[in-house]
Amino acid sequence: MTRTLHYLLFLLAASTTAHAAEPLRIGALAFGTLNWELATIQDAGLDKANGIELETQTLASPQAGSVALLSNSVDLIVSDWIWVSRQRENGADFSFAPYSASHGVLIVPPASPIKDLSDLAGKRLGVAGGGLDKNWLLLRALYQEKYGQDLEKAATVVFGAPPLLNEQLQQGKLDALLDYWHYAAKLEGKGYRPLLNGQDLMHQLGIKAVLPSLGYVFRETLGTQRPAALKGFLAATQEAKRLLCESDPAWEKVKSLTQEEDPAALASLRRNYCAGQVRHWGADEQKAAETLYRLLKQAGGAEAAGQSETLAPGTFWPHAADR
Repeated sequence: MTRTLHYLLFLLAASTTAHAAEPLRIGALAFGTLNWELATIQDAGLDKANGIELETQTLASPQAGSVALLSNSVDLIVSDWIWVSRQRENGADFSFAPYSASHGVLIVPPASPIKDLSDLAGKRLGVAGGGLDKNWLLLRALYQEKYGQDLEKAATVVFGAPPLLNEQLQQGKLDALLDYWHYAAKLEGKGYRPLLNGQDLMHQLGIKAVLPSLGYVFRETLGTQRPAALKGFLAATQEAKRLLCESDPAWEKVKSLTQEEDPAALASLRRNYCAGQVRHWGADEQKAAETLYRLLKQAGGAEAAGQSETLAPGTFWPHAADR
């Protein structure tokens, strides 16, 4: 009896070890949409179902996320593929899997006379982020192509943080605003009018594919040495996105994380978040990303896209393709 009991305990321990959850440290901006997914993953038990255990570290800024990943304080953050390519140029082994295809939005007040890009001349234009923001570089490139003029000289341009610029637009201190999508979505819920978004900019510049603006960024070693952890996380996030877009109860549970109470603004946030789902990510999209990289390099130089004339090999995680 004793020998049988010992054997059963051994089998139980072996089973528990074999199915132990893989720990994963996630760096997430305090008010970023990644928190919606993380909350949904844990509420729906998608972490346990995919064999992972999430530990979330709140980040004060995107720069804090970069530092945390570089210092190995976290395993994964959300960032863009331009940053990944630049890090790989410098010898780092980071890689990128798509997170969202929602881009910045050029938005104007409801009664604005601005109907197209030509109307921006002489206007007060706010730009979220800095002079190297991808959407700003693309807007400048398109304006130059269409009208043969630098938009930064044609308009009065104000760079700043999205909350401040949103306030200035609502106070009438700006005529138009190139905003991050989720801040623009809140304005859209209040009746403000989107003029075009980052996908529109790329389309008019000749890039037809739908490209992710942001992705999950991690070290290659996470995927090669702990493949179950990465695969489980990516599977859990895909299911969390589906729930947030298809299940009203799932959405209700994360509404408090949006810091928004207005029903129209909440509906706009959800609609724009769901519109940003990456439906396909394969060879055609990655080839288009190379074209976009060259455009950004031409528009912003090494400061915007790094020293290399092409994306660094390995920028895109190969096992995230062909979804």
